[in-house]
Amino acid sequence: MRRNLTISVLLGALFGFFVWGGLHAEPVPVTLRVALYPYVPGPHSVFTLLTQEFQKRNPGVTLELAEVDPDKEYYSGGLTSLNADVYEIDSILLSEMLSKIAPLTVSLDGFTQEAKDAVTRNGAIYAVPHWLCGNFLFYRKDDAPIRDAATWSDLLKLFQHRNKALIFDFYGRLTLGEWYITLLADRLGVEQAQQSILASDKPDDTVVSDLRQILAACPTGYCRSPAFHDKTGFYARAFIRGEASAYIGYSESLHYGLQEIMDNCGLGSACLSAEDIAVRRLPSITGNVGGGIGWVDGLAMSKDVTGTKRDMARKFIEFATSVDGYNSVLQPIYGEAPRYLLAARAGVTPPEAPLYPELIKAHAGRQTGTKQGLNAGLQALSKNLNCRLPIDRTDSGGLSKCKAP
Repeated sequence: MRRNLTISVLLGALFGFFVWGGLHAEPVPVTLRVALYPYVPGPHSVFTLLTQEFQKRNPGVTLELAEVDPDKEYYSGGLTSLNADVYEIDSILLSEMLSKIAPLTVSLDGFTQEAKDAVTRNGAIYAVPHWLCGNFLFYRKDDAPIRDAATWSDLLKLFQHRNKALIFDFYGRLTLGEWYITLLADRLGVEQAQQSILASDKPDDTVVSDLRQILAACPTGYCRSPAFHDKTGFYARAFIRGEASAYIGYSESLHYGLQEIMDNCGLGSACLSAEDIAVRRLPSITGNVGGGIGWVDGLAMSKDVTGTKRDMARKFIEFATSVDGYNSVLQPIYGEAPRYLLAARAGVTPPEAPLYPELIKAHAGRQTGTKQGLNAGLQALSKNLNCRLPIDRTDSGGLSKCKAP
C-alpha cells in the first residue's frame, strides 16, 4: 500500500512538472524587426503605441523598429535594401518586394475592395492592407461651389475670380509623379497609363497642359516651392490660417492643420475651426464620376522567418490590422490632433475624427498602380516633367531653372 502510494505521488509530481513546466512554461523570448511606413504623423509614436498593445497580449515578444538608412530614401532603394521580419510596403513598391516576402494564406474579408486589389499579385496575397492613401480636396464647409465642381475646369474657373486660391504641393519627384499618373489615368485608364509610363520617360503633352492649368490656380510663391515641400503639413496649416480657399493633400495632412489650431490659433485669430472644414475627392479632367488614383500600405512577412518567429509575425500583422490595432494608433493622445490615417479595414470609425467617414467615402473606388518598375518609371519621368512646369506663376517655362527636384 505504501509502495503504491509512493508511486502515485511520484506520478503526480511528474504530471505536475510537465503541465506547469511544459504547457505553462515561461514564453520563449522572440524579437521581431518591424519596418513600418515612415511617412505618417509621429512614426515613432505609432510604433510605440502598437508595440505597447501587442506586447501586452504576447508576453516574451519584443518588437524592434527597423528604419531605412538615412542615406537612402524609402522609395529610392531604402525599403528594398532593408532587412526586417515584417515590412510595411506601399503598394507601388510591392512588386519590387516579392523576392523578399512570403505569400500569405489569410482572409481579406472586411477590407475594402481597392485594398484587396492593391496587395494581390497573380492571384496571391502578399500583404494585409493597413492604410489607404491618396489626395483629397479640403475646403470650407460653406463653400458650395467648390463642393459641386464636377471637373477640374469647373473648379479652376472658380479660382480665377478669387483672391484666395487653391494651394497644394507640386514639387519633388514622387509628388510630381503621383500628380502625373492621376491625370494620365483619368484620361487613359489606370492600365494604359501604367503602360505609357513604363514605355517612356517623356511626359504626355496633354497631361503637361492639364498640370499647367491646375498650377495656374496656385498663388505665386506657393506649390512649386522646395522650401514648403520640405515643411511637413505646410499647406494644411496655411489653409487653416486662411491663406487659401482650399488645399489638396493626403488625409493625414489634416492632422497638421488641426494641430495648427491647437498650437497657434487663439481667440480672435483668422484661423478656421475643425467644424469649418469639409472634404471631397478630386475633380476629374474628363468628368468621369468615381475612380481616381489611390495607394495602400500593406503589412508583409519576410520569406526567411520560420517557426515561432513566423507565428509571432503573423500575430503582429493580424493585430495591427484589427479594430483594436487601429484604435491603438488612431485614438488621439492628449494635446495631439487626430492622425487621420485611413484604415483599410471597413468599419473603423475613430470617435474624435468627425471627417473620417467622408474621407473613406471619398477614397472608395480608387485604383492603384501595380506594375513592376512603376515607381522607378514615375521618378524618371518626373525629372523631365519638372522641366516642363513653371517654378511659379511668373516663370513661363521653368527651363531657365530646370533641375531634378
